[in-house]
Amino acid sequence: MRLFDWICGVARAEIHAVLPEAMLNVCAQREIPLWGAERTDGCTLRFSLYERDIPELERIAAQCQAEFEVLERHGGRKGRRRLRERMGLLLSLALGAALLFWSSFYIWEIDVRGCRSLTKGEVLRALADCGVTEGSYWPSVSNETLRAEMLLRLPKLAWMTLSVSGSRAVVVVEERTEKPEIYTESSAADIVASHSGVVRKLLVRNGLPLVQPGQLVLENETLVTGTRESLSRQTRYIRADAEIQADTWYEWNAVEPAVTEEKGAAERTIRRFALRFGKKRINLFGKSRKDLDGYDKIVHEYNVGVKGLFRLPVSLIREEYRLFARTAVTPGDSGAGERLKTALSERIDGEIVQASCRVGIKDGFAYTSLRAQCRENIAQTAEKAPP
Repeated sequence: MRLFDWICGVARAEIHAVLPEAMLNVCAQREIPLWGAERTDGCTLRFSLYERDIPELERIAAQCQAEFEVLERHGGRKGRRRLRERMGLLLSLALGAALLFWSSFYIWEIDVRGCRSLTKGEVLRALADCGVTEGSYWPSVSNETLRAEMLLRLPKLAWMTLSVSGSRAVVVVEERTEKPEIYTESSAADIVASHSGVVRKLLVRNGLPLVQPGQLVLENETLVTGTRESLSRQTRYIRADAEIQADTWYEWNAVEPAVTEEKGAAERTIRRFALRFGKKRINLFGKSRKDLDGYDKIVHEYNVGVKGLFRLPVSLIREEYRLFARTAVTPGDSGAGERLKTALSERIDGEIVQASCRVGIKDGFAYTSLRAQCRENIAQTAEKAPP
């Protein structure tokens, strides 16, 4: 009965008249239900009634020269309107929960961990070839089958596993440990020169040195031998071990256009926005097929979800196109000589003592020549089989 009263609407009203009982008699004759009547004073009567009967009570009060006032209302049209508003909120929450539950069965974010020599891009491409990518239905993915396919596609992998939490997949990989070089101290090996130069210092830990400080040696020349001759016994073969510091000389050349361009300050920036639903993209700008030649493109993507917990298949994409001023650069300002020095220092096992660069221009090209004197370790182990 209370639910029926709330749906119909209940009001608490008050009548002020000389004879308020006359109002009750008229309502009884017209079969208007009233209840909860109470007298507050000799001329005032309070009671409850249905909201639909309020207009009729107002007409009766006017005929009886009485004052009619509605004190409060419960339910009715106002209550039903509030209920509809709340139902809309509840339905929105239910729809959001249903969307979250549905999206939890699909992978919308992949986090790769444990890479050393492999890159995350290589692992993601191999996963895509195995059918695991954004938008994949993860309950159909078998961890054992995926592991076997990944090991075939990436020989560097020793082990991998896939775990899914909500819509976020975490791929943990373990790379194979490269087999170290195995040798025995009794194996035969000589020390040869990895580069031509002038020997400055010898540190022989095992073997017989064949050169002295100040001596010029050529590339692949034997510096320390592992062959030990003996007059009383048979020739022995050992593994030579040494460190040979020598002065070496290099001449490296580089060719590039005589005049190049470098980027300066940004002159113009264009921003574009788009929405992504799953794998479908909706552009929020016109002329989407127009190419912006000469502009650098920077893409920012903002996902809907909680980082590290879950992610919905909805994201906002902001693209920035920047046009930079171009500045002509001459060969002396291009830094080719410094790049040659850096490459040389990374290659040698030592340091550059002195270096000089020369730049020449011919037929629209700039030729940079680097001449450097280095102090490096030229000892290189050369295995050999004893006769």
